[in-house]
Amino acid sequence: MDEKLVKDLSFEAHRKMDVLLLPSNPGRDWKTLADKMGYPMETILYFESKKDKGPVMELIKDYEDRGKTISELISFLSEMERFDLIQDLEPFIEKTPTPVERQERERREFEQRQTQVERNREIKTVCPHYDVFICYAGPDKSFADEILHYLEKAPYYMKVCIDYRDFLPGADLLETAAKAIEERCNKVLLILSENFHKCEVADFQAKIALSLSPGAKKMILIPILYRPCQIPSTLRFITYLDYTTEHARKYFWNKLLASLGYKGNLECNGKA
Repeated sequence: MDEKLVKDLSFEAHRKMDVLLLPSNPGRDWKTLADKMGYPMETILYFESKKDKGPVMELIKDYEDRGKTISELISFLSEMERFDLIQDLEPFIEKTPTPVERQERERREFEQRQTQVERNREIKTVCPHYDVFICYAGPDKSFADEILHYLEKAPYYMKVCIDYRDFLPGADLLETAAKAIEERCNKVLLILSENFHKCEVADFQAKIALSLSPGAKKMILIPILYRPCQIPSTLRFITYLDYTTEHARKYFWNKLLASLGYKGNLECNGKA
């Protein structure tokens, strides 16, 4: 207790002293305590004039600002025979940390705040995890939306990441896409068409996904041939889903669900 400081006592302890020391009681009230603490009469009168916080709170605030210890305060209260107040303060004193304990607690709290700040900086998408990321060129947004709504409906309920809805504002577009692909999405759907060859963002996202799954060993990247076009050389070794013919579309949705790891029942033909 010798190392514990008055300033580290809880607000409830301060209020307890305010209630029990304020009533006029010569030899046992706050004025007697102030005198024992070494305050001159003019300062005590100044405290008495304070109406906002009250004299006891002003006294204790000034006292604790001087770095005084709880043990010294208790000794003064003992001299005043205010054992009732001492007894009431004991539970608060037990919970009061020593300066070393307070510094350690403040250090941990600071580190937790810093960790949270860093975490907030890293979060650039609405959700922390997704089943699939849709990579597409702008003109193919309608097909990307069709896939989005299909995968998120019952009974699949997949979490789909798409830029215009899931990227938080203010973040770098390419950096956010890279982080989403690398850390937050299990799979990446790449919508191929002539538009893909004209879109630097889509090409960048495809390269990120390829770098995470060299040789397609993890099947992270799933190309979808949406419109007839030349398959990029970097993707020719990966089996793609075909959407370009009526016959191919009969099996497209089932194969898409299976490639994304859906474990439910699938229809043999047509949409699931």
